[in-house]
Amino acid sequence: MAEDTPSQRIEQPTGPGLGRYLQGVQHVGVTVDDMARSLEFYIDVLGGQLAIKGNGFYGDVLTNTLFQKEELDALERDISPRSLGVPEIRTGQNEALDVVFVSFGNTVVELLHFRDAKLDPNAPNTFPKLPPGVGHGNAGHISFYVKDDVDLNAFAKQLEEECRRRGIKNVVCNRIVQVKSEAERRAVALKHCANKFWNDPDYFVEGYSDSEFGDFLGWSLFYCKGPNGEQLEFNQVTRQAREHFDRARQQYNEANGTTYEASRSQPSPDAKR
Repeated sequence: MAEDTPSQRIEQPTGPGLGRYLQGVQHVGVTVDDMARSLEFYIDVLGGQLAIKGNGFYGDVLTNTLFQKEELDALERDISPRSLGVPEIRTGQNEALDVVFVSFGNTVVELLHFRDAKLDPNAPNTFPKLPPGVGHGNAGHISFYVKDDVDLNAFAKQLEEECRRRGIKNVVCNRIVQVKSEAERRAVALKHCANKFWNDPDYFVEGYSDSEFGDFLGWSLFYCKGPNGEQLEFNQVTRQAREHFDRARQQYNEANGTTYEASRSQPSPDAKR
């Protein structure tokens, strides 16, 4: 076995990076086949607390947010997006997404469930389960918690620029509008970089921003691929959504004798929102 040697990247840092804009990992997501059994495990067995739950999501913005890179890859390779794990959730006629967030005090687990739109959330996931070995990517994602005062749309652009500056060219952030090429994706207006679940006058998206977001009001995110193709998310939790997570965290503390607190980070440098 070769002797371990320190990473050249550790010895030779290339700049301050973007860590000053983050406040840790907000949640880890996993796509589940059986939502009822998963809720029983994460809540009843492991003691998590329900933070937010929503069923039957679909639409263009959602599809673009989650699967734009896969759809562009399918176009380039002239194959079906479904062969790359893309469900048909644009119309709501075929499939839909159920989402549940479970708080464990210091972090959150997100359960995603894609199922037949004509069936209820107890239906199985529409794609088969991947092999369970740790060598397989098993449809998980890591979400990084961006500070409240950071402009999430601008941060998506900045992330790509920082990675390209370092020669990491495969970090690609999805946009919330449908595009037909990589050139189109890069040219999309700034307001279409992040999916904001509230009416932001600076980034108003016609036919979407004035929707009724319910318990998810104040949530925002964008998806991107990491340097190894891993699924990453960068998100913010504000307004009504934050109240739900704060309540679930407090319930978790009371039930388990813990003292986890919400992050109260210092303002970000040059950040505006």
